[in-house]
Amino acid sequence: MQRVYLNHLLVFVDWDTYRALSASGFLNEHFACSEERTTHDQATGMSWTGRYYYGRQTYFEFMDPEKTSWAPRDGLAFGIESEGGSEELARWLKQATEVEVRRYRRNRRYQDQDIPWFWSVEIPRAEDARLTSWVMEYDPGFLGRWAPDLPPGMPGAGAPGIARSRFLTRYRSAIGDDLHDRLFRDITSVTVTLPPDEADLLEAELEIFGYAQEEAGHEAPVGRDGLERVKRGDGDLGKNGDTGDAPADSPERKKFRGPDLEIVVERILPDDDRDGPGHIGVGGGTGRVGGISAFTMETRPVSVTTTHTFGPACRLTVRKNGEAVWSFRKIDQSQL
Repeated sequence: MQRVYLNHLLVFVDWDTYRALSASGFLNEHFACSEERTTHDQATGMSWTGRYYYGRQTYFEFMDPEKTSWAPRDGLAFGIESEGGSEELARWLKQATEVEVRRYRRNRRYQDQDIPWFWSVEIPRAEDARLTSWVMEYDPGFLGRWAPDLPPGMPGAGAPGIARSRFLTRYRSAIGDDLHDRLFRDITSVTVTLPPDEADLLEAELEIFGYAQEEAGHEAPVGRDGLERVKRGDGDLGKNGDTGDAPADSPERKKFRGPDLEIVVERILPDDDRDGPGHIGVGGGTGRVGGISAFTMETRPVSVTTTHTFGPACRLTVRKNGEAVWSFRKIDQSQL
């Protein structure tokens, strides 16, 4: 079976956090090629608005909670780069899980036309799910019809026509943004926090996609500000220079390695185990517990580590060594 890569992340935040993200000069003019856009799919009647941050092969988006057609839940969007691969993948998923698998085409509006955009393969989740996931196969004719005068042109010999990098080149070209001048390059790891039933389903999907389970090692201790305390080789110790003691792993945390991505799946513990003093909730400030709780990115190196806060559960730390971390762990302010 073909490789299943990460395409992008979808993160819901509350309105005040979304407004802070939208107003950030550092984030939108320096950190990443970015835009705010509304996408319409006339075939389904769905529309959604968000802020998009484009890298080389992966990107992430924060959703406007007031202008999106579906219930707030975070998303892991995977991608395949071989034509016809989504049909094969749908068969594999159905055979391996024996549950409903949907494969459908998504369109994108351009100059009053609905242009075939990508095939989507997904296992439907409940309306109150913390996380959804799907696999995208871009339509090979999309770039010839959506802003066709912009880069990239026709792929060269041996270059896949539906590679993620080609589509992101077009997206960046459409907003006139230059990747060279921005810090963000690509997403390298994602941590999701889920109830056991959702964790089981995601782990089953990852195994079908060919992601190998690894020893989780020691989880970095989390300070009261919600940031991981990780000692770096260049002397960067985290926000207050305190590394703390790394606790032993628990069975509620598993790590999976894909072709270009590490995914850590954390299980939400029963209420009586997780609501004690110092508990750090997750959910991006949406009022939910669970979803994407953090992700790590490759960036250009910087001269000093900085932390940028956009809400009580939304912080970006840009480290000197060419790595950045988004944290969506909600902080108990009384603990600070």
